[in-house]
Amino acid sequence: MRALFRRIERVAPIDVPVLILSESGTGKELVARAIQQLSSRQTRRFETVNCAALTRDLLLSELFGHERGAFTGAVARKAGLLALADGGTAFLDEVGELPPDAQAMVLRFLQDGEVRPLGSIRMTRVDVRVIAATHRDLEAAIAERSFREDLYYRLCDVVLEVPPLRERRDDIVLLVEHFRAKFNDQYRLSVESPEPEALRTLEGAAWPGNVRELEKVLKQAMIFRREGPIRSEDLRPPARRRTMWSAGRLGPWQLPTAPALSWRRAVALQIASGRGVVTRRDLARECGTSGEVARQDLVALARLGALRRIGRGRSTVYVLR
Repeated sequence: MRALFRRIERVAPIDVPVLILSESGTGKELVARAIQQLSSRQTRRFETVNCAALTRDLLLSELFGHERGAFTGAVARKAGLLALADGGTAFLDEVGELPPDAQAMVLRFLQDGEVRPLGSIRMTRVDVRVIAATHRDLEAAIAERSFREDLYYRLCDVVLEVPPLRERRDDIVLLVEHFRAKFNDQYRLSVESPEPEALRTLEGAAWPGNVRELEKVLKQAMIFRREGPIRSEDLRPPARRRTMWSAGRLGPWQLPTAPALSWRRAVALQIASGRGVVTRRDLARECGTSGEVARQDLVALARLGALRRIGRGRSTVYVLR
């Protein structure tokens, strides 16, 4: 992580767009906020929107604002976050999920520095630094024509890659202590540092959900422990991971080491267990990889006997055997 911190310190003072690439749950917004705090805009507003969490109309309204009567339910004028962030920073999380027309509008904003609320004919010039983030492979999305190439090059003046938690295990102890202090204060607990065996469990876990998953596991452990050191029996994976494999197979708290059980294939099995089926699109979206790479992983799991294939072509789905 030291290399990432050095890159953040170098890029923060330079007023250019930044694209943050990482898997889900690694702390992309924390990186964006660190850039804001180390920039000349640190005292100005930091506005954020999750592009995957809103419908098209709500997303456009959130970004650009709207006039009264611009669409059904628009009963009053509303300023968009790009206007609210004037002089500051706008963080577009999961920018890879922008619908096509929203991509075109964001591209025009990046080119011209002007916003026009929905239903308005007035253009307003604003001074906003844009930081975007995604877990998707945008180059693959460009090849699949689901993401605009010209928008990609507007966003990626500087690219920062945040490594997944399994690639920075030395950070786990620091994160555990950070979350322990946070939850002790937030919930008035008296939980101490993990026992050695519990710490080995945390350091050896695969953590496909990254820092977010670690945080949830520790929160639950601390709430039930309340005081004293965290023990191995306090640590339980999220409910959707508990039945990932049947008896005799690799468990969710072990780090996959065999090529047949790479982390992407572990995620595929988790999706199949939690949802009943897994598709190439599901796996590609979750892992931020291309559809072809996801297909190869699913085919490999089917050959190993872990999944069963149903259907052909684009309608193919995989279920647990």
